[in-house]
Parts: sequence; structure tokens; C-alpha cells
Amino acid sequence: MTRPVQPECTGCGMTDVNFVWAAIAGWRLVLGRLRCRRCASGFPTWMHRSF
Repeated sequence: MTRPVQPECTGCGMTDVNFVWAAIAGWRLVLGRLRCRRCASGFPTWMHRSF
């Protein structure tokens, strides 16, 4: 049995329940890497893209 894939922030390593919850929580793709809201806030908004 395989475990469901949990999104993981490439900045701090925090994980979320699933990609739906991560999107609701404000996670973003920054330079092609998934970042939580806190880590993404360190980058200009023009670099953010929702997934």
C-alpha cells in the first residue's frame, strides 16, 4: 500500500496534508519550487505562481 504524497516546502521542509490544503493555505511555486506561505513571502510577488 502506498502512502499519499504530501507536499513539502523546499524552504523549511514543512509538510501539509495534501495539495488541496496546501493551496488553501497559500502555498506557491517560486522559481519552480513549492514553498509554504512563510517561505514564499521572502520573494517578490511577481515570482509567485499558484499551483
